[in-house]
Amino acid sequence: MAHAMLGSTERIERIGDVAAVVLLGAMLWAVDWSLVTWWFVPLMFLVIRPVAVAIGLGGSRITRTQRRLIAWFGVRGIGSLYYLGYAVNHGLDSDASKTLVALTLPAIVASIVAHGISVTPLMERYESVRGRGDRSHRDGA
Repeated sequence: MAHAMLGSTERIERIGDVAAVVLLGAMLWAVDWSLVTWWFVPLMFLVIRPVAVAIGLGGSRITRTQRRLIAWFGVRGIGSLYYLGYAVNHGLDSDASKTLVALTLPAIVASIVAHGISVTPLMERYESVRGRGDRSHRDGA
């Protein structure tokens, strides 16, 4: 019974993922592409998110490898869409809204592509290291 419930939950999650990606694609018309600053995407992936993870997980007992995975994969894009929608609908001026949309939506699209490509090899590598009980993994290297 529990196995059937888990399978159903996974299917519902995948349907939700597809719906979120379709919604994101439908929202791309709202991007003012002249405002898109492509430097923001690598800054977010390589600096902002890793620093936020380091601060947020400071003092935790997770390994360095786990911290790196969390820093790379981060929070799923639906949270970004929620906060963007909240800001836009609660008095953010038009110019700031356009800028935030131009920063957020391309970053989510880049995240879907980059993380979609990297999730399988990175998680397989993590599982193989974890499964071996590798000393460097236990020590947090």
